[in-house]
Amino acid sequence: MTKKQYDLVIVGGGMAGASMACALAETDLRIAIIEAVPWRSDQQPSYDVRTISLSHGSRLIYESMGIWPQISSQAICPIHSIHISDRGHPGLTHLDRKDAGVEALGYVIENRALGAALMNSLEKNEHVDVISPATVDKIDVAEDLAVLTCTADGEELIVQAKLVVIADGGRSGLREKLNFQTSVDDYQQTAIVCNVSPGKPHHHRAYERFTPSGPLAMLPMNDSRCWCVWAVESGDVDELLSLPEPQFLEKLQQEFGDRLGRFSRAGERYAYPLARDRVEETISSRVVLVGNAAHTVHPVAAQGFNLGLRDVTWLAEVLVAAHSDSEDIGALEVLQRYEDIRAKDTQRVTAFTHGMIQLFTSKLAPVIAGRNAGLLLTDMVPELKHILLKRTMGLSGRQSRLARGLKLKQAEWTGQGVASD
Repeated sequence: MTKKQYDLVIVGGGMAGASMACALAETDLRIAIIEAVPWRSDQQPSYDVRTISLSHGSRLIYESMGIWPQISSQAICPIHSIHISDRGHPGLTHLDRKDAGVEALGYVIENRALGAALMNSLEKNEHVDVISPATVDKIDVAEDLAVLTCTADGEELIVQAKLVVIADGGRSGLREKLNFQTSVDDYQQTAIVCNVSPGKPHHHRAYERFTPSGPLAMLPMNDSRCWCVWAVESGDVDELLSLPEPQFLEKLQQEFGDRLGRFSRAGERYAYPLARDRVEETISSRVVLVGNAAHTVHPVAAQGFNLGLRDVTWLAEVLVAAHSDSEDIGALEVLQRYEDIRAKDTQRVTAFTHGMIQLFTSKLAPVIAGRNAGLLLTDMVPELKHILLKRTMGLSGRQSRLARGLKLKQAEWTGQGVASD
């Protein structure tokens, strides 16, 4: 049996966990990442062939962390405009980068490229140890530290830390073991994702098309491809996954329409069930949940990972302030500061995505008329566009230092929040 001691242990080396360690890169905190999948393995689900949609706000965060320049430019496709429509009805809205005064509203990035940038950064950091492959079997919380009993390379490993950050995804087994209370809204939908080749250039435009079964998004990619995120009724998934490519593309064409011409090819299809998963309290003594371990939302408007990245930046800011003031970073009062900051943003995003699904899957005539009127009104009123863009770009509400392009530094806790410039 081996024993190791750290200031902070992050359980989960996917995007949220790796971003957490990168956010603290310039501190002297001793950090360990415990990851079940072998490091740099193709088996890591966070870094597979799929893509992720990053908001403009998330780009600012990764720029502050020094990660953005390390992402291969060949794997980044900017979103210049967004077309929102309701299938079979006249309502639609156009959003453009000119409406927000930014270079791009967001970016579609290949998971593998973002993962490689995060891993490269971590491997250069002498304060971060990656323990992989390893699993956490048990966490015992004492008054002054947490003790993790792990299995690494078939041997028992004991890891001690002031704080444990659980970032092992929406199917986190640890949060249940630690008695975090969760509530789930099952949408009875499953997302089918794949890349497709359209017949017309996408011109860096993203499409969000609401259909009776759920939203269908087409996101621009490089090489004249699009990333398809198609929410369908769960009972139809097996049939759609098993269809030969031509028949699958025909079904997709019927739902999406011809704004991108005829689809000619589809890549490998993946599927995952959709639900809103919320944890009542994301903290306990010496333990905090971030990212999908703390909340999962419907992929409509691409808010999920961007919300989790804001968790990471605020937790890093609170921890740096506490550490600079010689406080115990795992103390419940320190973690409570973090939860107080994050509560409003989390509630707003989960309510927004949930409300969108309820609104656009309703078959009631008054609701259909109202939502289409709302789309048309938003298209015509710049102030409404501005509100919607700020929310979807991750720029509404209070912004962390990293989101504002500032480095983490020593800061005093004021009782109202971390002192800011």
